[in-house]
Amino acid sequence: APEELVHVVIRSEPISCWHLEEEEHQKSMERHDSLSDCEESDDEWFFDSVRRYEDLLIYDVHGFICSAAFCDDSRLLLAVSREQHHEVWELGFPDKLVTKKDAGLVKNRDFSLLAAGYTESMTKKMVYVASGVVTSGADGVHFYSIPQSKSESDVISLTRALRKDVKDASLASSGISVYVGESLSLINSFDLNSSKVSEVLKIPNDTANNSVVDCKDAISNMSYVCEKLFIGLRDRGNVLLYEPRLGKVAQDIATSNILEKNWTMDVSRGGDFVAIANSYGTLNVYDIRNCSKAIFADTVKVEENKLEIHEVCISPNSSFVSVCGRDTNVRVFNFNRAEVNNGNVFTHDGHRGHNVESIVTHLWHPSKDKLVLSADNTGKLEAWRFR
Repeated sequence: APEELVHVVIRSEPISCWHLEEEEHQKSMERHDSLSDCEESDDEWFFDSVRRYEDLLIYDVHGFICSAAFCDDSRLLLAVSREQHHEVWELGFPDKLVTKKDAGLVKNRDFSLLAAGYTESMTKKMVYVASGVVTSGADGVHFYSIPQSKSESDVISLTRALRKDVKDASLASSGISVYVGESLSLINSFDLNSSKVSEVLKIPNDTANNSVVDCKDAISNMSYVCEKLFIGLRDRGNVLLYEPRLGKVAQDIATSNILEKNWTMDVSRGGDFVAIANSYGTLNVYDIRNCSKAIFADTVKVEENKLEIHEVCISPNSSFVSVCGRDTNVRVFNFNRAEVNNGNVFTHDGHRGHNVESIVTHLWHPSKDKLVLSADNTGKLEAWRFR
């Protein structure tokens, strides 16, 4: 199996890159001119992108990108599916994107493959833990070990199944422990060091602001921040702030759009702000210190066939919030500057082509300002830093 895995990964040639920046504009234009199938509108976009982006790198992964997560500033986890093969890759981040601007010419612009392994099914969600990665998919939740830097092996291997009775469950990591939940009726905490399994107390119906939730409510996603477990409810739009040490819900952020469904959320690094969005085009940002009214709101019309695909992310380094899934773009807002251009900061429209239907995921770099990764349904991974 390890030999076969290595051949499959190498044969896939996952790293091919187009790069665009001002100091190499001429080279990029020569390469761009060689693409005979480019339309005039694409030419105009290419010229304009030199002004709009500090960096823009485009990679062809040769597979469907299901999920992505950072290990740290220099390593990225990517879950990729190709027909019946499902894999997770550990990639070294390109030096070009993380090196200081005054470092001079940097040659390394490609991701480097550090380790890889097969997964039981398509990975819908995953979180990085100290010694590996926990994945969630149609066949349950599994823990995979990632080889350490001094290890001779480069194979990411299955350690054990955590839960097999859930499908596409939400995950949140609190260091050595991982929270797993499909609905409020049962959320488990797994200590990966001691293999201890704990059941989070069932969420009471009478929450902090007297809004009523049900134990059968489906969970869209979870985040563990500042010793609180933030639980987003898919069909209600509520976000529950659960304190594991006290065993109770300390706060309930409820949206006013109770008739809209398919909600998701994200939490700022300091746990002060929560962004809640749905597939109908609604985006709200709340300050948890006073969550009676959203401090920022945006609504756009969404195409009917995009209703199931959407994602919201808060930048870990600023007051930027980004959304994707409304179309083939990633939109960036500044929720602390709503008075300036209605909070609109940037729209990334680099996922172009007749076959591009949606953005499947995107995420901010954990430490570099204005650096975002986004992936579309054709297997293109784009790393971009906007001006």
